Amino acid sequence: PAAAPLAASVAAADIKEKLRQFRDPANVNQENVFKLLNDRHARRMEKLGELLEERQTQLVDHERGHRKLNTEDHARVTRQSVNFERKLTQLKSVDPTEHADMMQHDAESLYRLNSVDYLDFDSKNKN
Repeated sequence: PAAAPLAASVAAADIKEKLRQFRDPANVNQENVFKLLNDRHARRMEKLGELLEERQTQLVDHERGHRKLNTEDHARVTRQSVNFERKLTQLKSVDPTEHADMMQHDAESLYRLNSVDYLDFDSKNKN
């Protein structure tokens, strides 16, 4: 019975150390982080393109009478089309230096997020 709490505290210490090592920026492969962020950026642009195309198709279908939208839906689809186009244009017009700065900022935010200690393994042992 006395060995169980000892084993649990040793396991908690091991897990805490592994988390500390995982969160240490010195152990992070920055190439992988930037690849992940660039992939996410590319997927976002692709998704915005798909959403824009979908909204424009809905508007064309409405204008041709193939699939009429009610007033509320037409306003929503029109607004979304404008917003998606504006955002996509904005993302495409970012110069490489600005893009690298954005990726660096995102990487730093990711490091900060991962450095938060969400789990307190010692909470039972502090009493």
